Amino acid sequence: MELGKLYRLIQLSSYDVCHERCVYDPLRHIYRSGNLRLLKTVISSSCSYDCLYCHNAWNRGVNSSPEEIARLFFLMRERGLVNGAFLSNSIRDPERSMDDILRAGEMIRENFRGYMHLKIIPGCSRDQIRHAVELANRVSLNLESPSRSLLSELCSTKSKSDFSRTLRFVMKYARKMGVSFTTQLIAGLGEKDSQILRVAGRLYGMGVKRVYYSAFRPISGTPLENRRPESRRRLVNLYRADALIRVYGFDPSEIEKVMEDGFLPREDPKVALALRKLERGEKLSPIEVPGIGVKGASLIASSSDLAALKRAGFSVKRASAFHPSQRRIGDFTS
Repeated sequence: MELGKLYRLIQLSSYDVCHERCVYDPLRHIYRSGNLRLLKTVISSSCSYDCLYCHNAWNRGVNSSPEEIARLFFLMRERGLVNGAFLSNSIRDPERSMDDILRAGEMIRENFRGYMHLKIIPGCSRDQIRHAVELANRVSLNLESPSRSLLSELCSTKSKSDFSRTLRFVMKYARKMGVSFTTQLIAGLGEKDSQILRVAGRLYGMGVKRVYYSAFRPISGTPLENRRPESRRRLVNLYRADALIRVYGFDPSEIEKVMEDGFLPREDPKVALALRKLERGEKLSPIEVPGIGVKGASLIASSSDLAALKRAGFSVKRASAFHPSQRRIGDFTS
């Protein structure tokens, strides 16, 4: 094995998000996500697509084989470095690229029953999708952009029909087999937050486990190398708004009420929504109180005061200004 080449492929997989808090450990060449320590890698970076934002389309490719990836996984596992795998690939031919992912997954599965995440290549066959879902604990297909027209401007070789067909089938089969499905959108390619969150809302309604977001970063040697990188603040607020939809049941149209020209405010969107309602003289429902999650909201609904919330282990610093029992200056008369 050429370890230098394989470590380069591991680094190139950083553009695939496996968790909003996934961190690359450059000393061990692994990705940490909670209790998972992942060999997260692309099998090859040689790509025939022309995505304007992607390293693989505009730089000389690095190639390995499924056999090398499997050997590397077991070598790292023997040394206690990894307890899971996330396998992806560049796209030369969709079915050939998917075959490499499946072959590497098969060889790992022969002696490993732990966590495995496999990337689905747009345009691959239904049989390949079925096989991937049967091998993996999680599968994913990156949508990249909430706008098909924008994506076609950024990548002329990505077919809308391939994406739509593959997405519908993988979601249907993953749901049938009880395997989680995730996707990823890039922020900073010309889309608005309102577009991203509408798509996220529809996907969650269809049973997608998670929608992940990555901030655009210009890459040397690509046509977008001089484009401004997207801010971390925007990404943080997208994840906050995503949680309102995914966890708290907010409709994207409700979040759009505090947007300006389709973009989220600089402050926490849950705080912005709460302030908007209070300024209009409306009462907050328990789930709308900032700083309080689902369990805290159930306590508020049962008439618990702030002291009860604190005894239950909740931080009440943010919630105190919005809790129904909190008296305001306007409530006092001279």
